[in-house]
Amino acid sequence: MNYALISKMKIKFFIKAFVSLLILFVLFTSIDVEKLGDVIVNADVMILVVALGIVLSIRFVMAYRWQIVLRLYSVYPRFWNLLSIVFISNSVGHLLPGGIGVDVVRSYQLSKQEGVVAGIVASVFVDRVVGLLSMLLVAFFAAFLGFLFNDLSWIYLVSTGGGLIAFFAMYSLRKVLARAQYGGLVTKGPLKFALSAFDKLVKSLSDVKLPTKVVLKLLLLSILVQMIRVLVFFLVFLALDVQLEFTLLMVFIPLLFIVMLMPVSIGGLGVREGALFLFLNPYGVSIEACTAAGLLFHLLQIISLLPGVLLYFFKK
Repeated sequence: MNYALISKMKIKFFIKAFVSLLILFVLFTSIDVEKLGDVIVNADVMILVVALGIVLSIRFVMAYRWQIVLRLYSVYPRFWNLLSIVFISNSVGHLLPGGIGVDVVRSYQLSKQEGVVAGIVASVFVDRVVGLLSMLLVAFFAAFLGFLFNDLSWIYLVSTGGGLIAFFAMYSLRKVLARAQYGGLVTKGPLKFALSAFDKLVKSLSDVKLPTKVVLKLLLLSILVQMIRVLVFFLVFLALDVQLEFTLLMVFIPLLFIVMLMPVSIGGLGVREGALFLFLNPYGVSIEACTAAGLLFHLLQIISLLPGVLLYFFKK
C-alpha cells in the first residue's frame, strides 16, 4: 500500500474541505440565516422533484456521447453498460476522498472490462474537452444575445469569446503541441499536474481523426447537456420564487461549471454558491436566494448519486 499517496490524497481532501467551509463561512456571515432557512423551507418541492428527474436524464446523454467518442478509438461497449459506468463514476468519483475524480473512476471501470486502457483514457479526455467547448459556445451565444438585448456587460462576451479563440487555437496547433515536451519544465506541484493533463489532452486530440459529422453530433449532445443544466437551475430558482430570464442563466451557468472545474473544493461546495452570488447579485438576486439555490442544487446532485452507489455495490 502506498502510504505516501494516501497521505497526499488526505491532505488534498482536507484542503478542499477547508476552502469549501471558508467560502461558506464568509457567505453565512454575510446573510440573514433565518431568512435563508425560510427561503429553503418554502421552496416548491414538486418543482424540485421535476428538477431531480432532469438531473438524472443528463447521465443518459453523457453515456451516449461517450459511446460515440469510444467508437473513434475502436472501443464498442454496450450503451447500458456505459450508462451503468457513468452512474457509478459520478457517484464514487464524488464520494471518494482525495480528488480521485469522476474521469479516473470511469476510465478504470471500463478499462477493467475492455482492456484498452490508452484508448479509453484518451476518449475520456476528448469527451471532457468537447464538454468544455460546449460550455464556452452556449455562454458566448447567450452573452452575445444578452449584450445586444439585455444590457449584459461586454466583459462576458469578451471572456467567453477569448476562451473560444484559445480553444480553437489549441485544436489547430494540436499536432505541434503534442510534439512538445512538457515533462522537464516543472518537477512537482499543481503546475506539473496541469501540464501533464494538457499534454495528454493535445496528444489525445492529435491521435484521433474527428470526422465533421461526428464532431457536430458530439457538440449538439454536449450543448444539450449544458441546456439541461441551465434548465435545472432555472427550475431551482423558480422553486425559490425567483424568476430569472433563461438567456441570463445560459450565460452564467456554463461559466459556473467552468469555475467549478477548478479542484479547490469538495463537489464545488462553496465555490458554486459564491459564484452564483457574484454573477446574479447585479440582477437583483439576493445572497440568500443564491446560497439556497446552490445548496439545493448540491442536494439534488447528492440524491442523484444514489443510483450509482446502488449499482456499485450490486456489481461488486
